[in-house]
Amino acid sequence: MEMERAVLLAITGCMLICFTSVGIAVAQKAEDIDPQALIRQVETQYQGKTSYATMHMKIVTDAWSRELVMESWSEGRDKFLARILSPKKEEGTASLKIEDDMWNYLPKIDRLMKIPSSLMGDSWMGSHLTNDDLVKENKIDELYTFAVGKVEDSVATIICTPKSDAAIVWDKVEYQVDLTKIIPVNVYYYDEDGDLVRTMIFDKVENIDGRWIPLRMGVQPVDKPNEMTELVYENLKFDIKLPDDFFSLRSLRRR
Repeated sequence: MEMERAVLLAITGCMLICFTSVGIAVAQKAEDIDPQALIRQVETQYQGKTSYATMHMKIVTDAWSRELVMESWSEGRDKFLARILSPKKEEGTASLKIEDDMWNYLPKIDRLMKIPSSLMGDSWMGSHLTNDDLVKENKIDELYTFAVGKVEDSVATIICTPKSDAAIVWDKVEYQVDLTKIIPVNVYYYDEDGDLVRTMIFDKVENIDGRWIPLRMGVQPVDKPNEMTELVYENLKFDIKLPDDFFSLRSLRRR
């Protein structure tokens, strides 16, 4: 029994040393990370060559609340299609993004509308996300310059400042990134006065097809603490086969 106890203590000690070494290795590596490459990897984590997802989105405002079930498809960074599945009265409402252009389709009146630049800051599907978020979310590595802030344990803060010629809503964005899983933990958005405007929180992390994915994202406006948008992925698949003309205005009208 004493021998077994000694062996167990020895194994436990080795495990602690190994875990400590891994933590140190991550921290040392974080000091030399390429922040632009890291943010690009974080922002494209939900993408393969193609992807398909079903999502549940809950929106709460001071005046009303609503819940939507949606499905979405993507191809690379530049193509995205989302369609509402429920509630019934909004079924078929859809959004299409191709590079920097975006369209909405309203099936009740059979209306297809291209979103002008003046409305890119408007709410997407009534949520606390904007049309601009969908168009530019995967291009942040092209629109900002980056610096590594503090690194604590395995979480690095990356400070993003818009380039002078970039048409950007935010004056600064800060990412807190888990370096072991390469996923966002929190993202903070600041206006031109340096005030925090919006926070995104990511959790419910699972490994899907060899990559770590936060399956829940919460969006919290700072000036409206009782409001929020919660987006939960219920199904997510990568590298699915899609027709060549899938991301088209014709597909947007399909039900």
